[in-house]
Amino acid sequence: MITHRRGTYIRRNKADRLMAKDPLFFALGEPIYASRGFQKLADIPHHDGSIADHAVSVAFHAFRIARALGFRKHIRELVRGALLHDYFFYDWRATRPKGRGLHGFTHPTEALQNAEHDFGPLTLRERDCIERHMFPLTPVPPRFFESLLVCLVDKVVATAEAAALLDQRKP
Repeated sequence: MITHRRGTYIRRNKADRLMAKDPLFFALGEPIYASRGFQKLADIPHHDGSIADHAVSVAFHAFRIARALGFRKHIRELVRGALLHDYFFYDWRATRPKGRGLHGFTHPTEALQNAEHDFGPLTLRERDCIERHMFPLTPVPPRFFESLLVCLVDKVVATAEAAALLDQRKP
């Protein structure tokens, strides 16, 4: 079990296990992770798990890399931006985004709008992590180290999750 100031979580999925791996990561991510909106993401399929699993995995690995490289000044913004980078509430394989266009091009804008609605104004780095994580599919590159790291880690995690999904489907 994970105990924190708002109650107790039972470790039941990938996101819960990653949240429990590092006390600082947990402290930085818990306000978003414990929110009602973020918990809805645990029920929406994404790659080989849920959107919540994917977002926590991206945030955790980006956090670990940034700390290993000595980047600590904006670590809170990195974790928050990474947790919110896919903050949309639909299964992209079955449902179209709110706006027009294809999911890969439009979901960063929808995620940003949802994040700002639920968590108030975000910092420039948090916004950049969300808006630019799909580069080069979206044309504007990440502006900050934190958003570049989220962009790169998102690609690696998504590839690993897609490979795991293919492995699950093999007879």
